[in-house]
Amino acid sequence: MRELAARGWEVSLFSLLRAETSPSFADRAEMEEICEEVILEPFAISSIERKARVARDLLLGRAFQSSYFYSSECANTCRRWLAEREFDVVVIETHYMIPYTPSELLARAVFDSHNSETRRVSTMASTLGFSARGLAARLQRGAVVRLERSIVARAARTLAVSEEEAKALELFAPGRIDLVPNGVDCERLKSRSTVPDAAEILFLGSLDYSANVDALAYFVDSVSPFVRRGDATLSVVGSHPRDEVYEIGKRSTLTMTVSGNVLDTTPYWERARALVVPLRVGGGTRLKILEALARGVPVVTTSLGCEGLGLRAGQDVLVADDAESFAACVDRLLADDDLCRSLSAHGRAVVEARFDWRIIGDAFESSLSSVIHGA
Repeated sequence: MRELAARGWEVSLFSLLRAETSPSFADRAEMEEICEEVILEPFAISSIERKARVARDLLLGRAFQSSYFYSSECANTCRRWLAEREFDVVVIETHYMIPYTPSELLARAVFDSHNSETRRVSTMASTLGFSARGLAARLQRGAVVRLERSIVARAARTLAVSEEEAKALELFAPGRIDLVPNGVDCERLKSRSTVPDAAEILFLGSLDYSANVDALAYFVDSVSPFVRRGDATLSVVGSHPRDEVYEIGKRSTLTMTVSGNVLDTTPYWERARALVVPLRVGGGTRLKILEALARGVPVVTTSLGCEGLGLRAGQDVLVADDAESFAACVDRLLADDDLCRSLSAHGRAVVEARFDWRIIGDAFESSLSSVIHGA
């Protein structure tokens, strides 16, 4: 939104607002400075209701994205708001906001996919096997494919965050997929100048997102027993931690702390010797990796974790796909200051060259302009 406003666009925002993640006064003030209008609609749903919705969608053979964050009251507010204004183009953020968008608007809308849900659910089905989530993913796959195909086929343009995702989405709407990567604000995020002495490992991400919970469980159960550094600690930071996250912590061989919702993640980045991204399922690209590289924090990740970013293993990040190798990479970073400094320098150079918001803003503006001008 900031990049569009800087280029002379008049931008308005409608968003759901969960009470426990209300924006700070400064964030709200910044949004109102950038936007012509800001509508933050309160949204609340219990974990019991969310599970009931998923169960109902499974029984009905319907993609869970159609109801997971749906509120008829919020939808009515959104539709009235859209009807009262004449926007040149509408940007729909993720599959979850499609139920809020009148179908007639899709012909002049840009759908920001964030990730291909088809690919994400497919990795869950193949990786998680016959676990509850793995079985749910298998049952959901057909419905998710149908939903995604329908959205992409009807939207004027669809944004993909990587070349891999663009190719997948291209099957649904040939010639109408635009590559607009995830990015970071390099002007705001400064690379740190020193390597922390403490052996603190950072795990960061939304802790009610199943892919992150699975990654944390994998790291604690499979990777951490191979970490040799005896004083290593694991700091887990992220919003809405499930009860399962605390259960994982109880069986960690490393001293593990869960911070949950925090107002500012900067102190955690500053203390961390390394960020671990042991993802086994998911889609899109990882903003947390881009932020780590911008901040000069070394990253250990799986191949899936850094998929779509075009990063060089051993130069920009360390990559390992089995537990013992992943732990060895962690131990290397906990012991080798020179390696940390090298990864920090290369990582920062990569995000400045390819993932800065100012660069990505050009691609984003081009996609929106093509809808307005009928290109």
